[in-house]
Amino acid sequence: MLRSALISAAALALAAPALAGTFVFETAAPVADKHVIAESVVWTCEGTTCVGELDRKKASVRICKKIAKEVGIVTALRNDKSELTADDIEACKAAAKT
Repeated sequence: MLRSALISAAALALAAPALAGTFVFETAAPVADKHVIAESVVWTCEGTTCVGELDRKKASVRICKKIAKEVGIVTALRNDKSELTADDIEACKAAAKT
């Protein structure tokens, strides 16, 4: 019984990272900090581009707004499966830190 519980726990631990995906966001102005925390993720930033591992399947305005509150105007948010549209980015700009 204990053995099957341990095997199940190990399988879940190995599967969890597979759910995370690499996301990229870009900003209108360079990000001052090399590391930014937004949406419970530590993003690594260089200039106007930041990269992070996010446990989501696709980009959303909600995610964009949370990032914008931390870094300012977001001009793009994407992963390998999706990207915010121009209308989505405009909706996100309202939440930007000024």
